Amino acid sequence: MSLWVQLLLFGIPGILLYCGIHYWTPRLVSKGVPLIFSFWFFLWMPVIILLPLSIFLYWLDGGTMSIQEFNQRFHLISFQGSDWFWVIGAVMVTIIFDQLLEPVGKYFAKLQFFSPPSYLPAPFNPLKKFSIPPTRFFDVPLRGNWKLLTLFIPIHILAMFSEELMWRGYILPLQNNTFGAYAWVINGLLWAWVIHACLKWHLIGMIPGMLITPWIAQHTGSTWASFAVHAIGNSPLWIILLIGILKAPLDKDHNINSDKKLA
Repeated sequence: MSLWVQLLLFGIPGILLYCGIHYWTPRLVSKGVPLIFSFWFFLWMPVIILLPLSIFLYWLDGGTMSIQEFNQRFHLISFQGSDWFWVIGAVMVTIIFDQLLEPVGKYFAKLQFFSPPSYLPAPFNPLKKFSIPPTRFFDVPLRGNWKLLTLFIPIHILAMFSEELMWRGYILPLQNNTFGAYAWVINGLLWAWVIHACLKWHLIGMIPGMLITPWIAQHTGSTWASFAVHAIGNSPLWIILLIGILKAPLDKDHNINSDKKLA
């Protein structure tokens, strides 16, 4: 696969994500669309469509719908028990670097060009104070809001799997044919600086996590391994939501049972 095709496959979703977060979400919110719907729609849709797209590209390459051939092409193979040490280690290293580089993200967020959208709440916006337990999530009350969690987690998992199937399952093996042992570096940088350009205040802070995930895929030869790193690394968000659902004080300004809310 030529570099231009790679840039195209990374670039189109990256542009959609950037426009969705920085332009289209605030426009929809100004028209009365709830923030939680507009933001997560534009964040998830450009990556969820990678799932059918990767399958379509596989078919164009002459792939069959044989489960065995499909799993082999996308490296959807079980990784060895010892590889769990690499997976857990990768998650721990990512978390450590996220904490160490948090001040860097705050510094960039204060610069006009790199600043996050004003509507973006904590903890996604490093300039806004975040407290545990959180009371609200993208303007939706959390206390007792189990429906939010049961909807959020499956869609989040689908979005992450769609990314892994495309970036690590489909593209990384092709990059490996071109760049060899350094394919994970190219893959990770494109993932960080093209796909995640919408999170430009994390320009530096995201690099460790974005490089570790493709490295795990290339090192273990398993897309399931990189998916595990991706999913486990994002699971603290689910825990934060769970804490808010269980322990957040009741929101006095909004009735959680209101038909207008995701309750």
